[in-house]
Amino acid sequence: MATVKPINLLILEHDENDLELLMYELRKGDLAFTPKTVGNKEQYTTALAEFCPDVILSDYSLPGFDGISAFHIKQQICPDVPFIIVSGTIGEENAVELIKNGVTDYSIKDKLFTVIPKIRRAIQEASERREKRETEQNLRNSQRQLAEAQRISKMGSWELGEDGEMISCSDELYRILDLDPNTKLSFEVFMQFVHPEDKPLVYTARDKTVATSATEVVQFRIISQAGTEKYIEARGTHRQDVNGNRFIGTCQDITEKVIAEQQLTNYSEQIARERLEHQRKLVRASIESQERERAEIGRELHDNINQILAVTKAYIEASMTELDLREELTERSINNLQLAINEIRKISKSLVPPVMDKNGLVDSVQDLIENIQLVNPFAISFLYEKEQLRNITPQQQLALYRIVQEQFNNIIKHAQAHNVSIELFEKNDFIDLNIQDDGQGFDPAERRKGVGLSNILSRIELFDGKLEVISSKGHGCTLKVHVPKVRTGMVGVAEM
Repeated sequence: MATVKPINLLILEHDENDLELLMYELRKGDLAFTPKTVGNKEQYTTALAEFCPDVILSDYSLPGFDGISAFHIKQQICPDVPFIIVSGTIGEENAVELIKNGVTDYSIKDKLFTVIPKIRRAIQEASERREKRETEQNLRNSQRQLAEAQRISKMGSWELGEDGEMISCSDELYRILDLDPNTKLSFEVFMQFVHPEDKPLVYTARDKTVATSATEVVQFRIISQAGTEKYIEARGTHRQDVNGNRFIGTCQDITEKVIAEQQLTNYSEQIARERLEHQRKLVRASIESQERERAEIGRELHDNINQILAVTKAYIEASMTELDLREELTERSINNLQLAINEIRKISKSLVPPVMDKNGLVDSVQDLIENIQLVNPFAISFLYEKEQLRNITPQQQLALYRIVQEQFNNIIKHAQAHNVSIELFEKNDFIDLNIQDDGQGFDPAERRKGVGLSNILSRIELFDGKLEVISSKGHGCTLKVHVPKVRTGMVGVAEM
């Protein structure tokens, strides 16, 4: 069985006989209490702060003090504590007036048997008032939290009557509409804010919820009181009770979400367009490179090999009629044929990619340098880390080789350089290729669109690499390539 906690009972009484009678009546009434007796203002004020009474019993008249003053002091320190006057001289009219002014109750000393019921009732009423205040405070807190949640989520709630009159509406809905909260709202007034093109959507959703009583969701636009276009997602349902038809629901401002989705869509479309354009550029660069190579091969065949073979043909035809020159013409024909074979081999070597898995990138670049130096006067230095560079895929080795080959073509044709340096090394799983010349240089902004640099850039981008071109007129050119290292055993890129 639960133990009842004794109440703290503060008694303000100066007459010992009256106090004894009161205590006798209290003990007789089966009331669990802890008493504290005081007889003057100082003791009373101290007890209010330290004893923390649950109920106060006060005499009406005391020497130098009185019950009315005691009540006012109590109101300042502990206004919720019940205050009961116990007096033999108060009079009916004074008692009624005190109760009107806030005193809990009164009891006449010659009827002390009424004190216990009045104490119980005062405690009960105080408890009910406290619970009511807590309930009201909790309700206010809930309403404040709901209002804050609606503000954060930009969601307003509403309830409409059968004729479209607004029964209740949250402050957030007014904020969404940019309306003064004192403005009278109704369904008809709300529809004035709905975008003309979207009004049929709202009417259709309303009619559907009336027909099915299901919750309908509809998105539409409004033009707020401030003239701002907003996107709204509304949810509403229909119910019928003793008060008739009711419509309840929410309106959420989803403008930021819609704009973000539109921006994401636009961005995705832009990325797709840029990706397509990039692919087109790669294809164009590849086709232009192939056409250039074919043109160069055509010129070599026509201007060089074709001439050698034509002369050889003439030698052979002459040897058939000029018997005394046959031996010399035959020897010249053989020499010309060997020369044609060497020229064809040279062309083939420039077209057929080196075998990277056998020779490696460094060896292939060194062979390229040796061939270039046979017919070009400039000095070439080559710094590298051969062992680290072996452990990458043949596809990436070939791409780097082609970049070196392409840049040498650019230097031979345009740079008029005296010195060229190549650096090729690996660091932190990245490969860095630097090619520098002391030629006449150029403006990168003007030459960026050239076929040579476009081919180099397309090869680098296939490996998610970066290209930096540092040059100016009269100050040579530095080409910096920075690509992630693709190791052997990983998925390779198609040969270029």
